[in-house]
Amino acid sequence: MPDPSSFHTAADRNPAPPVFPDATVISGRSAHAGRQTTVAEIGRALEGHALGPYRLDKFVGGGGMGAVFRALDTTLDRVVAVKVLSRQQSGDEEMLRRFRNEAQSAARLDHENIGRVHAVGSDEGWHYIVFEYIEGTNLRDVVQQEGPFSLARTIDVTMQVAEALEHASQRNVVHRDIKPSNIIITPAGRARVVDMGLARLHQVAGDQDLTVSGMTLGTFDYISPEQARDPRSADVRSDLYSLGCTVFFMLVGRPPFAEGTMVQKLLAHQQDAPQAIETVRPDVPRRFGAILARLMEKDPQDRYQSPAALVADLVQVAEDMGLEIVSHRPAAPAAIETAERGVATYLPWLVPLLGLALVVGLLWLRAAGQVWRATPVMTELDPNGGEAPRNDQDDGAAASMAEPRVWRVVEVPTADDDFGTVAEAARQAADGDVIEIACLEPRDGGPFTVEGKRITVRAASGLQPVLRFGEVATDDGAARWCTVVSGTLELGGVTLRSSLLAGTPRRSALICLNRSATISCDQVTFATSVDPMASLVCVRSERSADERQEVRVTDSRVEGAAVFLEVGAAAGERGNPAGAAGGGRIDLLWSGGRVVTPGRFLLAEGSAAGEGGGVAITMTLERALFACGNGLACLTDSPTRPQPARLRGLARGCRFIVPEGQALIQQTGVGDPEAYQPAIEWMDAGSRYQGSGIFRRIDGAAERLEVDYASHPQRLDHALKIDDWPDVE
Repeated sequence: MPDPSSFHTAADRNPAPPVFPDATVISGRSAHAGRQTTVAEIGRALEGHALGPYRLDKFVGGGGMGAVFRALDTTLDRVVAVKVLSRQQSGDEEMLRRFRNEAQSAARLDHENIGRVHAVGSDEGWHYIVFEYIEGTNLRDVVQQEGPFSLARTIDVTMQVAEALEHASQRNVVHRDIKPSNIIITPAGRARVVDMGLARLHQVAGDQDLTVSGMTLGTFDYISPEQARDPRSADVRSDLYSLGCTVFFMLVGRPPFAEGTMVQKLLAHQQDAPQAIETVRPDVPRRFGAILARLMEKDPQDRYQSPAALVADLVQVAEDMGLEIVSHRPAAPAAIETAERGVATYLPWLVPLLGLALVVGLLWLRAAGQVWRATPVMTELDPNGGEAPRNDQDDGAAASMAEPRVWRVVEVPTADDDFGTVAEAARQAADGDVIEIACLEPRDGGPFTVEGKRITVRAASGLQPVLRFGEVATDDGAARWCTVVSGTLELGGVTLRSSLLAGTPRRSALICLNRSATISCDQVTFATSVDPMASLVCVRSERSADERQEVRVTDSRVEGAAVFLEVGAAAGERGNPAGAAGGGRIDLLWSGGRVVTPGRFLLAEGSAAGEGGGVAITMTLERALFACGNGLACLTDSPTRPQPARLRGLARGCRFIVPEGQALIQQTGVGDPEAYQPAIEWMDAGSRYQGSGIFRRIDGAAERLEVDYASHPQRLDHALKIDDWPDVE
């Protein structure tokens, strides 16, 4: 619905009374006698009329300062935006002064990331400001329509807004209402900050009267703690706090403190730490999380002290990560100009000073050379307690020892570093070592264990080796190719092929994760039997309670009758199902590739009763195909494990195919269906959904609930027709 900045949106809008969920609030104002004219009523009254040379063609929204129209400047024959103050506010001297302050503040600003002010005037008792008309959509609507942003896009928009704030700060202007609906994204991807209705101009005479005691200015979802306490204390660091909340919104699709009443939100901004972005978006690196956390510090002294410092950190992160940022990175001409002027000013006496420094330096080097020649070779303690001369070659040997050792799996081992199976090589490999598969024929690959170290298993250059996994039973009756007890297993360029037949134990898995384990797969193929009875799990999580596991997959494939990720009971629950809390967290990041299976992509069991709250699964899926015969994900619970898992999903640019009658996400258990509702959160950015019209199905103890795609809070691109069911390659 329209908001204070929606006049910048190119689409036509209905002049029906709008709703403003994040409209700016100006409280503490004394009420006028009589009924207040609403923004919508102003729109209906003035639409089609002229104020001065401006013909108000279309009412498009409004907010705390007045109604906004798309208008025609008949003098210059150009489209503009006109904001009109209501008559009641025009009679309020304080509000009228604030309205004029908006024009004076905005008129000082001339920056490509800020909406410009053309004129200010009054006619027939109406006071108005004329703004540049910006083609585009406000950031709030963009995120609601397209889903949360990628990190690169978020950094791009944040840099542009920060550059706008830096420009405003240099001219003593504080916006004081930075929020998604006050940032317009143009068709070219540029960010424009608009609506200076709450901007404070420090230099304006009488400004101290504009924010009196007891008045709160701002939007509760994005307001800084100090601005909520006293708007007169707000400076550019308050804008940076609001920008931090806006960054959180871009990445998650909601503000950091979205729940609760107005008072609860204000208290949260004052007292509560926002959720770490890495816990919501595991694809966001901790380095960027630290930047965001600094933006939202409670104490202004702990935040960035200037937008320029923020931009510098963002540029460094983008360059280090190789992110493509479309916004320009302007130099600081003022600083360059000052430096050049400084050199020219001080050059007459700078040259002799440099000459003196050069002479002193030469004398020091001469003295230091004599001392160096008299000093013995650097020594280190020998085992007998004395000193032994230090050999520089020892440093080289130590450096070479730190490099990972490469072990090879070959057809016929001939060297000390050669082995016939991965399991043999894994038993020899130390932390950081690499196992290279150089076999032309499929090789039996397991079982083996990784514990307390990082091991890489990768294909030799130019090869696409196949590691075969058959009936190898373990102590608990399950079959496993590899168990990562703790540490990290990295797989690259290999195919894991299962020859398990029907009747295989349900717990059989190619890779099993225990405790705080990580698995990373790059260009890996999980090839299993197409027989649905030959049930297999590619990766099974048997976490310990309250620990975290991570599954990272890039450009990989799952083909055959397999569940890619199965989240089982916590380690403590298997021996005592009723006695473990069963908490913990699993982060799944899948980018590129495809999953084609008659089964499911994710299957998660419930946890035992306790204080753990169930396992939390964060699933980020990007640019991949998921064709799943039984639906994408299923969360189950039972009387012995009544705590359902919680799933937070983010899909970006994916394609999902689910047959008719199946649900994309299924919840099955013994609880009340209504109690399952909060366990799932799904966000989308540009994905396509084909097939079944059931987005979510809940099978509770007594009834079934089904949610279709149209009922999802976010608009999803869904079609009943399936273009084609992909073949197993």
